[in-house]
Amino acid sequence: MIQTINLNFQISGTKIFLPFQAICSVTDKIFMGDIVIEYSPTDKALEYVDAEKVVTSFTQVKLTAEELTYKVFTEVTDSINPKYLKVLIDVKKSEAHQPVQVWLEK
Repeated sequence: MIQTINLNFQISGTKIFLPFQAICSVTDKIFMGDIVIEYSPTDKALEYVDAEKVVTSFTQVKLTAEELTYKVFTEVTDSINPKYLKVLIDVKKSEAHQPVQVWLEK
């Protein structure tokens, strides 16, 4: 779980940009870019430094951009149960293919 901070006030939303680098489980090639976590919180917000540590831990094994999207989405949902959540994997460089974006939102 990602560490959280309690909110005793209202905010409309938060958008976090986290750089990442991973190895694709299909091509065995490096891909990198940004993970964008956008959400509307209820009573908790993600602690940014811990969010980066947790997300970085996901990239320590081979995986696809789709798997990374799902893992981050599930982790954020389990951590703060936001009103709205969008996780975007913005692959800016890949040794195997052109840039691509993958996202999941609810």
